[in-house]
Amino acid sequence: MLGFAGIAVLVGVFLIVNTFSMLIAQRTRELGLLRALGADRRQVRRSVLIEAVLLGLVGSTLGLAAGIGLAYGLIRLMSTFGMNLKTTEMVVGWATPVTSYAVGVGVTFVAAYLPARRAAGVSPMAALADAEIAGVGRPLRARAVTGSAVGALGAAALAGCVLSGDTASAASLLGLGIILTLIATVIAGPLLVRPVIRVLGAAFPALFGSVGRMSQRNALRNPRRTGATAAALMVGLALVGGMSVASASMSRSFDEQIDKTLGADFVIQNANFLPFSQEITDRVRDTDGVGLVVRQRFAPVAVRLPDGERIETTAAGYDDRVDDVARVTYTAGDTAAALADGNIAMDAGFAEDHGVRMGSTVPVEFPGGRSTELTVAALTDVEGGDGFGMQGGLVFGIATVEEYVPGGQDSALYVNAAEGTGVDELREGLETTLEPYPQVQARDQADYKELVHDQIAVLLYLVYALLGLAIIIAVLGVVNTLALSVVERTREIGLLRAIGLSRRQLRRMIRLESVVIAVFGAVLGIGLGLVWGLCIQQVLALQGMTALAIPWGTVVTVVVGAAVVGIAAALLPALRASRMNVLEAIAHE
Repeated sequence: MLGFAGIAVLVGVFLIVNTFSMLIAQRTRELGLLRALGADRRQVRRSVLIEAVLLGLVGSTLGLAAGIGLAYGLIRLMSTFGMNLKTTEMVVGWATPVTSYAVGVGVTFVAAYLPARRAAGVSPMAALADAEIAGVGRPLRARAVTGSAVGALGAAALAGCVLSGDTASAASLLGLGIILTLIATVIAGPLLVRPVIRVLGAAFPALFGSVGRMSQRNALRNPRRTGATAAALMVGLALVGGMSVASASMSRSFDEQIDKTLGADFVIQNANFLPFSQEITDRVRDTDGVGLVVRQRFAPVAVRLPDGERIETTAAGYDDRVDDVARVTYTAGDTAAALADGNIAMDAGFAEDHGVRMGSTVPVEFPGGRSTELTVAALTDVEGGDGFGMQGGLVFGIATVEEYVPGGQDSALYVNAAEGTGVDELREGLETTLEPYPQVQARDQADYKELVHDQIAVLLYLVYALLGLAIIIAVLGVVNTLALSVVERTREIGLLRAIGLSRRQLRRMIRLESVVIAVFGAVLGIGLGLVWGLCIQQVLALQGMTALAIPWGTVVTVVVGAAVVGIAAALLPALRASRMNVLEAIAHE
């Protein structure tokens, strides 16, 4: 949650910086008069920062009130789903308002500091001459150098992530690379405005004539402003793109693993994957049409390895005929050896890392102080054997579990149909048997895939919902920028109307400008997100999820959605521009 709050704050910073920069550009004459009347740089800078603090106080108050209202609404909503929550018990601690005002005022102050410095640096004579604010036309050389340097460091970190063979190191390099490449893209964004928007808006003149040409040129007029406006949208969409690639890759990897390893007709498991009673196992065995039942039990163990390391993990125990319900590949040994009394199997890569060889004896500690020594009789080639709390891929016979963890319960049953019994017939029999136990379910391969997809989708939808808040803020930024841009170009708009530009054409020009800015942000965000997603997939590959999937449908939807967002964001600014009085607009200074 804190991570997504940080995203929203980052997007808000872009919005505030852009807003203050535009306001300062519009008030150049005012600022110039203050300097001419004797105000020094420090006083001008202080006035802008005080304005920012006041804005932060107002925004924090409104945000705190909205947050409390949202919490009230969520409590009422959860109560309708049976959760025993009451709005009268809602507690707002002292830390909540303190944090709200500290973050709101602090972020606004920091975001306004650079525009305040820029305002203080305006020459009184240049301002009185109504010259363009300093910095707008300044070369982007410094940004190019800084952005390139930060981008190179970020690219190096991501490359290290891809090449790393250690999950912890790869994850650390991934986080560093994401941060650095994001910063580099924000810094270098204005440099990309002209080449990218020329491509994105290339068809505008042909489709919309002179209106399309003017909208494209308006977006190109101030690369810093366009880059800052698009950056807010870019951040959210980059994370959406990265998470989409990660989730699609996870889903495909699990599908491939299920196809590769699961050979049973059905798997009986608790819905929450907790063990179930022996009564259920007995009733499944007695079900008509059941031919083979292979039990799976888990046991927490601690293994002391030849390199001196002590690993706490979870081992799996199976019945002898596990080869009939699962497909396991071995680099040495076989299932019979692995499940024999006094033996154990482990992942070949894990064994190599810790100096374990075929025939090695390893001390194994079980709960309750029980311990024994087991002989490594098989090495498996299982992708991701050291992940998800089961480090080492340790496997032994279920008799070993029963001996050292007595009274244990089965975690899963692998069931095959008896000869002459169809799969559909067996499903009906199992569902009838399990009817008194609604938490225990019978799943085939398709059910397993659907279960995995649903679980990943829940996580992804939560991410999308939280990132949606950041994108909403970004949309407000586009609206704000366009509204201020309309005010800034009042005289220009009046002149265009005077020489024949219709209200409809004016609205279209502003809408097209908004669309190209939004799509520019989407292209940067999706491009960056795809790079992140590829690197995330490389980290997942270290955990056995080796498949790569790019959700092109999501990519296209995001770009199209950005265009729709651009149109929506331009509605009010375009309407306001079209309603200007032509003569008053021409006389505007």
